[in-house]
Amino acid sequence: MKIIIAIIALLSFFSFNLKAEPRVLKCDKDCGKLDINNNYSFQARLAMGQDMWGANVTFIEKDIILSSGHILGFEPSRKKLASCGSEASKMVNNDWYHNKNDMYVVDGSRYPQKKVIIAKVLDISIRNTGEPPGYDIMLAHVDRNCKKCNKNDDITIVPIPISNKIPQINTKAIHVAVPGSSRINKGRFYDSHLLNGLIWGDNNNICLRQTIKHDGKSNPPMIFDTSGSPVIFKECGQLAVHGLHGNGNDEGGFMFEHLQLLQTQKKWIYAEIKRWTGRNEILDACSPTGLRSFSNDIFDTPQNDCNIKQSYFRKEPSPIRCDIINQDGAFIPKELGVF
Repeated sequence: MKIIIAIIALLSFFSFNLKAEPRVLKCDKDCGKLDINNNYSFQARLAMGQDMWGANVTFIEKDIILSSGHILGFEPSRKKLASCGSEASKMVNNDWYHNKNDMYVVDGSRYPQKKVIIAKVLDISIRNTGEPPGYDIMLAHVDRNCKKCNKNDDITIVPIPISNKIPQINTKAIHVAVPGSSRINKGRFYDSHLLNGLIWGDNNNICLRQTIKHDGKSNPPMIFDTSGSPVIFKECGQLAVHGLHGNGNDEGGFMFEHLQLLQTQKKWIYAEIKRWTGRNEILDACSPTGLRSFSNDIFDTPQNDCNIKQSYFRKEPSPIRCDIINQDGAFIPKELGVF
């Protein structure tokens, strides 16, 4: 099976050899509902270089952003950029290497009409181990008080936590994104999702992906140029991040998005936040205080490690059904030919 990576961000000059968008059912204009009340202020856009180009990022802490690894050129097919974390910041021939001195975050509510700088990226950590079910995650530490940060506008960012548990099949969810062009939308927008697809991983790493069929019925038509944007749901009555848009397969005229799930990555994420900030607590949707410490190394969902030697740089993934939750009734995309 030929895997087509749906790279949804504008990429740097070294990445122009990627394949064009596949011919699938997609949304080209006025996609989703405009976030006029700033309910999703955590969603912003990366901006780098003279042209201030970039991709979607999500504030999961006041000074920590989350996205897909490939938005910085850490593409799943690039073996030389395979990474399990902090070593990514020292690798060459990627967007961080070329633009780390002028990599910023801009406000999502006015993008793409205006690019209002609200943070500077200080450091990155990336898990990139190949095609799905491999990792495709970026974390970054940012400075909200940078010299170029806008000081005139009172821009409030309310970060969103990562969920603790994997939601049940058919859970209602929301996709939030900042568009790359005003044709898609005039600012940060959102649309409904239904988490009805199979959750899968492989023998070494469990529950890495959930497949979403963008058929215009259960889930909206595919939207390109929103890589790294989150799919969120309510956990313990509060919004939390479930997974990220970023890569998938096109089959039969539809896009099958393999959401990068995050519940099995919280140990790594927690460790990186502590390394950068020294804090022992992170945001949590189910904690009475809104904060939770994982110093006892006890997580609600089994955690996945990362080993480059057991990476996913191969022609075909070998998916294993996630057994953490009951998946009776889950949509199984037979068209992919891998389940």
